[in-house]
Amino acid sequence: MSEKTPLILVANPGSASRKYGLYRGDAAIADLHFEWEEGKVICTVQTEHDVFVEPVGANHLDEVITHVDAMLLRSGALRDGDKIDGIGLRIVAPSSYFLGDHHLTPSVVEKLRELERVAPLHISIILKELAALEAEFKGVPVYGISDSGFHASKPDYAWNYGISLEDADEYEIKRFGYHGLSVQSAIHHLKRHDKLANKIVLAHLGSGASVTALHGGKSLDNTMGYSPLEGLVMATRSGTIDYGAARALQLSKGFDNEEMEVYLNREAGLKGIGGSPDIRELRIREQNGDDRARLALATFVYSVQKGIAQMTAALGGIDALVFTGTVGERSAVIRERIVNRLHYLDLILDHKTNTACIDPLGLEVVSSLATSKPIYVVHADEAAEIAKQVAALLK
Repeated sequence: MSEKTPLILVANPGSASRKYGLYRGDAAIADLHFEWEEGKVICTVQTEHDVFVEPVGANHLDEVITHVDAMLLRSGALRDGDKIDGIGLRIVAPSSYFLGDHHLTPSVVEKLRELERVAPLHISIILKELAALEAEFKGVPVYGISDSGFHASKPDYAWNYGISLEDADEYEIKRFGYHGLSVQSAIHHLKRHDKLANKIVLAHLGSGASVTALHGGKSLDNTMGYSPLEGLVMATRSGTIDYGAARALQLSKGFDNEEMEVYLNREAGLKGIGGSPDIRELRIREQNGDDRARLALATFVYSVQKGIAQMTAALGGIDALVFTGTVGERSAVIRERIVNRLHYLDLILDHKTNTACIDPLGLEVVSSLATSKPIYVVHADEAAEIAKQVAALLK
């Protein structure tokens, strides 16, 4: 390979959208976001100089990969003759092997297929996307970038459930933790602004949500566990649920194991309690007197407050609180509701600066400077983090 900075495509498949980013090293060139709107698939393309929206001729989101190259050429981000050097794909997999990043060779893919039995929802999406990428970008190496690898620094007591240690080790039933790429991105922002305190609690609040305890910039613990289902109440995920309660629900509904997993991951959380996974919609309904929407938001906020307290206890104190993720970055109201019951930790928002912070590009301070420990809102850029790690693997 030449010594030029590599051209990298980052793929981030979701259940309701497909996102792709083109990077020169870790510098963004273009973002593509494919989603359904009014019965058709559209693509929003954003470059440094332009943003446009265009329908694409796809009947399903699984087909949009065939339009990525054309949309990049159409935007001018990619020119005829340009060659993508590597592709990055986020890996969410409960396995010590996938605490590391890997070139997705056939032998590595086979390890993913073996894990599909125990984590079908996340790994099936990864395998489908991988097959589509390899078919569309023949010969370009695809790298699996771990979303849990950052948490490998956790102490031994933060890894285990209360089960037989022999069984836990043999079957790898461990609390791997996730959102590691988002946390790494936030740490880079904190370092850049010289704000990396010793004991930081970081709340990633988006469709998925978790809280991480950071000690000296390293992971001490994360509210997610074996899978991203554990921990906080999320958009469509239940968060932590008693096995007995889940079993009783499964029997009552007549679900098989796969149906139960789908229910807890896609039909629960804010959607289950409030009827919608979208906090913006729930806020509007709440303002119109909808008590179910009020309850959903109150449950979510309470869940985050408990997660922050839990991670503060893990650290033995807190020096700073960080919000990131779509909700953490854009919802001043949710941040305010969360922090309103954290005054005992000396965390107090400045109403004016918090309200003004709705889409930070880097790092914003939203705490009361005179009376509070620092509270930051930091933009999470998982795609740039993936691109950076792919670039390192290509060297």
